Amino acid sequence: HQKLHNNSTPDDIPICEAYLAFLRSDGNLKAFYAHLETAGINRRRLQTFERPILQEPVFFPSIKNGLIDEFSRYLEVLKAVHSGADLARAAAAAAGHLDGGLN
Repeated sequence: HQKLHNNSTPDDIPICEAYLAFLRSDGNLKAFYAHLETAGINRRRLQTFERPILQEPVFFPSIKNGLIDEFSRYLEVLKAVHSGADLARAAAAAAGHLDGGLN
């Protein structure tokens, strides 16, 4: 999960989702890689990032729930930053304060 802490990019959304799938499946690497594949990210691509991912995730059952909570919140931040969610929210909030032609 180290890549997710440094210089996030839009690719970090499916990487975070894949890590959550890994955690929720009790460390099933197939769940991790299957989710990445749906986003067009394979093992080779993980290794070519500016901060490459060279190792597979490791499952720690004793902290699973805490990690799920933390990474679920972090996923919300990633989506807000990289998916345009904040822009849509801002436009919706401003819409009620604009003249008819601007809406």
